[in-house]
Amino acid sequence: MMAASSESADEAPTTAAFNGGKMEHIFKFGDGEAQNDYQYIDEFHSDEAKRALEEGSLYFKIDGANGMIKMEDDEQDGRLIGLQRLDTKGKPMPNGCLELPPGQNPDTYSMHSYFYDPITLNVQGKKAIKRNKAMLQIIENHAEHIRSKMRESGTDFVSIEWVGAKFNKTPNVPEDVAIAIHSEQVCSDAMERTYGGMREYLLEAEQPSEGLIIFHVGKYWKLRSECFDRKCSFITNKAAARPPVFLAPIDQS
Repeated sequence: MMAASSESADEAPTTAAFNGGKMEHIFKFGDGEAQNDYQYIDEFHSDEAKRALEEGSLYFKIDGANGMIKMEDDEQDGRLIGLQRLDTKGKPMPNGCLELPPGQNPDTYSMHSYFYDPITLNVQGKKAIKRNKAMLQIIENHAEHIRSKMRESGTDFVSIEWVGAKFNKTPNVPEDVAIAIHSEQVCSDAMERTYGGMREYLLEAEQPSEGLIIFHVGKYWKLRSECFDRKCSFITNKAAARPPVFLAPIDQS
């Protein structure tokens, strides 16, 4: 099983691309009392988290299902394979699954164990077959764009979110199946990078989002809007939510 990278902050990161591992929260949580349970408090998780927020790059967090598109190692034509993240909750990796790529976000924490499950048509049920066929088709439709993202990052994979009605009913994605490439969800808005500033930004945005992802020195962190307020507008007014940048299916008719 692949562990988190042991590189120090002064060394080059394993990769700038998200490897699909566990992301820590920037801020600590309350002490478990009813009013604070699973809610951020005004205290950084660590000095590393503080530096990450102050210096890192920001991306919008997307409500969907984590995935990856990888180029086959043994295919001269560079065939792309679609993957969806699987949590075995401490059980061994199933046959046919892949370990996460190396990176500073670990593939295990607590009782969770992450792997990537290849998307095939060898699944049970007509609905699952139809969904997986659509997932594979959209990769084929946008293969050149996906390969260009690999060239940009210098990796053989692209980190994505499967979005749409079949994946958490992603707000403002009208398709059943679509792909949001994580690196394209850039947040360039100005905000105060403190507890108060992030709380204000996420809770008062005209287009609410699930949260933010912070990238710093090879590692990814997260902030969730509902961890500032369980009744945040992303939860109570999903119709107004910011749509992700996504690749839509191409009509084959």
